[in-house]
Amino acid sequence: MLAFSGTLPATRIAVPFFGPTVLTCSRILIAAGLSAITLLLISGRCVPRRDQFVGIAWTGIGIAVGYPLFVALAVEGVPASHGAVVIGLTPAATAIFSVLRAGERPPLRFWLACGTGVLAVGLFALWEGGGRIVPADGWLAAAILSAGIGYVEGGRVSRELGGTVTLCWAMILLAPLAGGILIGAALSRAWSPVPWEAWTGFGYACVISMFLGSVAWYKGLAAGGIARIGQINLIQPLCALIWSALLLGEKVSWPFFATSIVVLFSMAICLRSRVRVTDRDRRVDAGEQENAGRP
Repeated sequence: MLAFSGTLPATRIAVPFFGPTVLTCSRILIAAGLSAITLLLISGRCVPRRDQFVGIAWTGIGIAVGYPLFVALAVEGVPASHGAVVIGLTPAATAIFSVLRAGERPPLRFWLACGTGVLAVGLFALWEGGGRIVPADGWLAAAILSAGIGYVEGGRVSRELGGTVTLCWAMILLAPLAGGILIGAALSRAWSPVPWEAWTGFGYACVISMFLGSVAWYKGLAAGGIARIGQINLIQPLCALIWSALLLGEKVSWPFFATSIVVLFSMAICLRSRVRVTDRDRRVDAGEQENAGRP
């Protein structure tokens, strides 16, 4: 989560010079290169089964295409600190998708705490927008949904393949398409000199956010449960606010911190909740693991 917390400030720095499309595709290609090297170094079974490729594809679409592209579009119109707080709704989307797709059943107190965090972020967005939702909040909402889908699908496949292998294959699957789009976007863009600060943000978004942070994240989702571990995302706004103030000089007033503190307490309650997995999902996982061990 520390790696993810720098994503919005890094994107805010890089996107004026690279543009949303170039930045998004570059993230995928660089992560794909690192993924190919990683898979060569990993011993053991690294090739997914045919039925696992659908989940892997959705993982890549959610976290490598939808989320970074929509965030880049959003921070062109609002400060990174604003985006960081709204992105705090990601755990709610993750929890909902975990119920629909992963068979997890969080208890009532989990949903009450999660709803409190969502309400706090929603009120903040209205306050920040002067009583209305600004267009950038629509892009942030799309980013939240994309992240929720990517986290849940990646978490499901990671139960069998492991977080590192799942992420690596997701990046490799998207690389050919991303390469073609990147060439077209780069050729059609009017380039200006890129300062070192933008290159630093570019490198952070590509290597740390897209690859290293995601590897650790999917390992955590597979080990601790998607809905429960997904709530750690709630700490991201507070960390991102600090980065935005330190790196971008953005003014962080009391509503930013108040919202983040409410969200932080909500996360603590969610993490202490025991998440039940349905019997059907246990049988499916057990059957898939048994089949995976057969020649």
